[in-house]
Amino acid sequence: MYDQIAKYFADRIQAVFDTEKTLEEEFKKHYEALPFDRTDFWQPILYSMMREAWLQAGSGVQTEPTGMDRLKILKEAHQYLDYNLYSQVLLNLQTYNGMAYQSGDAEKEIERLKDEWPKEWNLDPFASKAKMIKQAEAATEEQKKYNATISSLRALRIIAKFSPQISFRVSPKGKTPAFADSMNLSMLGEGSDKYLKTLPSLAVWYITWVSVPQMATFVPSTGGSEGLEFKSPEIPYSFFSKSGGEILQGVLFARKLMYEIVRDVDITQENCTMIPRMNSILIIADKHGTSLKRAVERLQKEYPMLILVEGARV
Repeated sequence: MYDQIAKYFADRIQAVFDTEKTLEEEFKKHYEALPFDRTDFWQPILYSMMREAWLQAGSGVQTEPTGMDRLKILKEAHQYLDYNLYSQVLLNLQTYNGMAYQSGDAEKEIERLKDEWPKEWNLDPFASKAKMIKQAEAATEEQKKYNATISSLRALRIIAKFSPQISFRVSPKGKTPAFADSMNLSMLGEGSDKYLKTLPSLAVWYITWVSVPQMATFVPSTGGSEGLEFKSPEIPYSFFSKSGGEILQGVLFARKLMYEIVRDVDITQENCTMIPRMNSILIIADKHGTSLKRAVERLQKEYPMLILVEGARV
């Protein structure tokens, strides 16, 4: 049963993610009065699409899919979607209940930074419209401290507003898939690690890397209005980039790793919540990490630059 539901669901994903226009059409079915957005609201939209598949291709019993039903459909859909599309679906439909950022600690840290900011300094990183000074122009101690404090405040404010109801940005076939979400968790760096907590049976893991393999090859004699064309051997459509393709390589690599981890870790039997970022993937998994370690060991044979880290990195 789950296989036929997953096939129906995957076919709908293929159609909806075909172009920017088809994404907008699906968005408008659910939020007609709102302006089209590729970041917000995609968690409920994709769940609605999965629910449709459940009702149309399932057993015929008009019940709501359970959390386990959702995971089984996601597991079966793996074989029907390429890693770019599958990772976008997974991010919006996996659960985030096993993790939480300590918002109270973040708020206390914000207050501490305010109290410790020298009153005699002219710059105010706590102003509502405070902007960072260009790195090349930040010469004085005050300017450097000002930039560092703004950076810390951005992360702390994201942490302070954490909720498991997160929507991740979607991209149609051909566009560089971005690391972005409705709460900006994708933008958090190593400094946020200490605020992340899990259920007692789980642990925080990070896969990190310092170099990126070539995931898509440049197609010569291209470069029209859509940008440079790139092809990946595992994805049946081209990507177009106006930034030279460097970001595309990094994003595809992270998404490929997510896809491969789901191949090895049975998401219906153990927790494996993943959030990709530039040069790392945050993973909430079993505290022993047996399946995850085995998956990473397999991937390291092809990608020796991968490093698996447990717990806070700083």
